[in-house]
Amino acid sequence: MSEVAVAAPPKKSLMPIMLAVLVAAGVAGGGGWYYATQRGEAAAAEPAILPAQYHKLDPALVVNIDDGGGLRYLQVELQVMARDPAVFAAVDTHAPAIRDALLTLFGRYPYARLMAPEGREALRGEALTAIRTALPDAEQASTLEALYFTSFVMQ
Repeated sequence: MSEVAVAAPPKKSLMPIMLAVLVAAGVAGGGGWYYATQRGEAAAAEPAILPAQYHKLDPALVVNIDDGGGLRYLQVELQVMARDPAVFAAVDTHAPAIRDALLTLFGRYPYARLMAPEGREALRGEALTAIRTALPDAEQASTLEALYFTSFVMQ
């Protein structure tokens, strides 16, 4: 009997497969790192929106208003809203100019117009503009976002 030698199949090298897995993992990790850093830069580029902060203009404003021949008075308490509290220091510094502008503005409004909600809303918009105008730094003044009447009494 003759013996036939059966040759074992040649061993395949795992090196190309391991190299391919290593390259794929490197590409995936690099892509993940790139995505994460780009998202972080984009988020850092967006300015954070600060919460609203309010500042009361003290004391209340009291002004005479015309009622078609009779005199009445208006007493108003105001607060301004901004997200950067640095503007409030400027509001306090320039309070005399702001108060003068507001008293002049309020004194021009007739009683009948102030009785209507539309008249009060118009006054609110004009008052915010008057405050912004009274501040010397226009960029800082633009950070005042809103004005609120916290008390509005006519008699």
